[in-house]
Amino acid sequence: QGGPVEILPFLYLGSAYHASKCEFLANLHITALLNVSRKSSESFKDQYCYKWIPVEDSHTADISSHFQEAIDFIDYVRRTGGKILVHCEAGISRSPTICMAYLMKTKKLRLEEAFDYIKQRRSLISPNFGFMGQLLQYESEILSSTPSPPVASCKREAASFFAEELALGKNFEGSCFAFPTSVLSSVPIHSPVHQLKLSPMTASSSC
Repeated sequence: QGGPVEILPFLYLGSAYHASKCEFLANLHITALLNVSRKSSESFKDQYCYKWIPVEDSHTADISSHFQEAIDFIDYVRRTGGKILVHCEAGISRSPTICMAYLMKTKKLRLEEAFDYIKQRRSLISPNFGFMGQLLQYESEILSSTPSPPVASCKREAASFFAEELALGKNFEGSCFAFPTSVLSSVPIHSPVHQLKLSPMTASSSC
């Protein structure tokens, strides 16, 4: 499984296996755990700042009602100078969904941008269709709550972003996820991705 992957300098994504390995957590200086699986581990509560938000990995599960609680907890860890690992059982559906919601809310990324950003760092992510639908609705709520910048400004910022990315040799190949991203194109772009401080696309090495 390798190790947890860095999403932001203070935010890591992984699985229950990663959360159970003290060497992973110690090497990454993890101080907090956010568990969004069905099972809680009481042993972590004495060692880490710990939050458990039980969510089923089902297309009918309501994960969006927990977005703000999860975002607030991640931000608390960030403000206090800690580092947090967000995990579920496999690190494929629920925990990536939470990380996407965090990027969308705090970095004003569109869903497609947040998905691709995380997919580049942990290629096996595949949130279920129900979670993707809830993220799409969340995107609409975020964009509608903030005034949109002038269209001309959007074009200049988008052009600047792609120029920067191409100069860095970024690969713009699409992800292998089958979610119809054409649906996302109807949602207006709010802010450029280049405002996000990107974390290197590397996974921590095993001990």
